[in-house]
Formats: sequence, structure tokens, C-alpha cells
Amino acid sequence: MNQFTWNELEGFVRREAGVSAKKILTKGHAIEGDLDITGDDAVEFMERFFDKFPVQVGDFEFNRYFSGEGFSLIEVARMAFSRKRREKYDKVPLTLGMLYQAILDGEWNNQRLESLPR
Repeated sequence: MNQFTWNELEGFVRREAGVSAKKILTKGHAIEGDLDITGDDAVEFMERFFDKFPVQVGDFEFNRYFSGEGFSLIEVARMAFSRKRREKYDKVPLTLGMLYQAILDGEWNNQRLESLPR
């Protein structure tokens, strides 16, 4: 079990994502949905997370949690008319609570982390 504190994760998130000290961060905040970290920025954020904290990558899959950089107009139109297309872009929200639990566990386990209360 790792001895990192919530404050250390919070400080990391603030530095890496440019989050103001005035904004209150909770375990329920989603990296993509609430903090607007997407695409290449999300790749870099997660690489730094795994470098900074002693967390084994385990079964972490980037595309499970994050969308790409953006959508073309054609993709937006296709999503509007195709449920299958929309499902392709539905992502599991990756929360700060999931990051913190992964730190405590020392590894990324999709099933465990995605079952945490939000």
C-alpha cells in the first residue's frame, strides 16, 4: 500500500492541469468531463501520473476513458443518427477518486476502480 495523500494527488492535478487553487477538487471530479483534459493533453497527463506515482499500469486503456482531440462535422452528423456510433464515443468517466484509489492500491484495475462510488 502506498503512503501518498490526497493532497499530493490534488497538487499534482492542479500543476498538470492548471487548476486554480480556488477551485475545490473532489474525488467525484472527472478528468475529461469536469477538468476538460482531453486528447493529447490526457495522454500526457496519464503518462505523468504513472511516472509520478507508484501505480502499475495494469489493464488501463486510454480509449476506455478519453475521447480524441475532436470530431469532424461528418462524425458529429453520424453520431446524431447512429446509436452504435454514439456508443463508440461513450466513455467511462475517469475520476480523481479512481486515480487516488489506484495510488493506494499500487495498480490500475478497471473493475475495482470503476465500481467506486462517484
